[in-house]
Amino acid sequence: MGGRGRPRLPQGDVACVACDHEGMSGESDPPRVRPHLTALPGYEPVTPVDQLAARAGVDVTDVLKLDANENPFGASDAVQRAVAECRGWSVYPDPLQLDLRAALAGYAGVTPERVVAGAGSDELIELTVRALVGPGQRVVSCPPTFGMYRFLCDVAAIPLDEVERGADFGIDVEAVLAAIRPETALVILASPNNPSGTPLRDDALAALLGSGATIAVDEAYGEYAGTSALERFGDHPRLIVFRTFSKWAGLAGLRAGYGVFHPDLASVLLRIKQPYNVNLAAEVAMRAAIDAKDELLAQAAQVVEERGALARDIGALGWLTPYPSSANFLLCAVEGGSPDAGARLHAALAERGVFVRYFGTPRLRDCVRISCPRPDQHEALMTHLRAAGAGLGLA
Repeated sequence: MGGRGRPRLPQGDVACVACDHEGMSGESDPPRVRPHLTALPGYEPVTPVDQLAARAGVDVTDVLKLDANENPFGASDAVQRAVAECRGWSVYPDPLQLDLRAALAGYAGVTPERVVAGAGSDELIELTVRALVGPGQRVVSCPPTFGMYRFLCDVAAIPLDEVERGADFGIDVEAVLAAIRPETALVILASPNNPSGTPLRDDALAALLGSGATIAVDEAYGEYAGTSALERFGDHPRLIVFRTFSKWAGLAGLRAGYGVFHPDLASVLLRIKQPYNVNLAAEVAMRAAIDAKDELLAQAAQVVEERGALARDIGALGWLTPYPSSANFLLCAVEGGSPDAGARLHAALAERGVFVRYFGTPRLRDCVRISCPRPDQHEALMTHLRAAGAGLGLA
């Protein structure tokens, strides 16, 4: 196009900053990002296992990855076969999720019009916030808890009112009720809570639902707790329940979750979600996991048994105290150490190829969270804990 320069964009349009815009005014200016996002720290994810192994200088098969509450047994053979044998990858999945929602509804004991599936329960939490929380409205949560709640509110510039949990990590019902204002659009609570494993009591949930607020209960670890808010409050129009296949079914890598909502809200979420938000592999895996639920729930019961054995052995160390948990992990406080004892134990274990979660918030500085291993990994974990404690002068 001899001699012609690139056409100028109309005023206000954003050009791609990766392109060569020599000669254009403002050519070096990136798109203007909303100011609050430039200072956002972001959600702190866990590190992939191969990177953990390289960091510790050990073979990946020797790593004990106990930092993300993943299923230590992995996905079941039946689920893996179903995905491997699936065909039709070139065709979009059903945007209305009709067969999937029917299967999920049968598993959850509700009707299909109340169910929406998502790319993990995280996506459904975000969609719910977008659907319910408008300008000038607020969200309530109870830390220490799942960091995604604050992350999503920060991204959307939504005020988050945080009501600190008690010494036993249970919620302070009266304080939460006091925090609920006319502009509170949503209260979100994890049960069992992450990172403490604390369940939400029935009387607490009943009192919160009685306030008239919309209460979302995040039951990511519900299969390990063996109970659900749906069993006792499932018909309440202001109750939302989020669930995931990441934990009990071992599908964390496929991002597979769902939520149970009032039908009116579910119909809105189906309209505002990405049309094909659940990929075909995730849909096939979820349906296969439901078919294999007896096997998977028996496996979850094994994890619960391991949790009890691990709590006993950790408590017997004398310097590491596990909090009661209804999930597939234990939050453990380091006793008799320095204020940064949690960080020091986390680092000492990492040097040995054992990776647990450390949060570093003031409330949790002396704690680590340990995901339950397989029973055959139990003794190896205890050996590493004893050695790390001795090296830190704790044992």
